[in-house]
Order: sequence, then structure tokens, then C-alpha cells
Amino acid sequence: MNTPSPEKPRHKGPSKRTLNILTALVGVGTLAAGIAWLVYSWVTDLEVPYFAIPLVMCVPVIAAVAFRNCWD
Repeated sequence: MNTPSPEKPRHKGPSKRTLNILTALVGVGTLAAGIAWLVYSWVTDLEVPYFAIPLVMCVPVIAAVAFRNCWD
């Protein structure tokens, strides 16, 4: 006879507000790091790596979504 086992209590994650704030901070932090790298490249190499500008704009979104999916 199969008796249902008691369900384990689900591990509670951070609140929605905290998760939204942390996700935004991860995105802004990644964007700041990318912009800092662009400025550093421009100052040291005296040229702007134009190919990297779309990456600097897209990678923060990817990082924020990946961070957010840790709790979903």
C-alpha cells in the first residue's frame, strides 16, 4: 500500500522586493563594469572597440536574468 510521504517544507527564498532590488543591482553592476572596461580600453589603446558596445548593453540583461532564475 502506497502511503503518501509528508511533503518537505519548501525553502523560502528572498521576498519579491528584495529579489527585484538584487536583480537590478546585478544588472547595473554588470553594466558599470562593462562601461568601465570600454573606457579603460579607450584610454589605454586610444581606440574604442565598437564591436563590444552591443555586448556591454546585452550582457547585463543576461546576467540579471541568470541571477533571477536562481530563485525561480
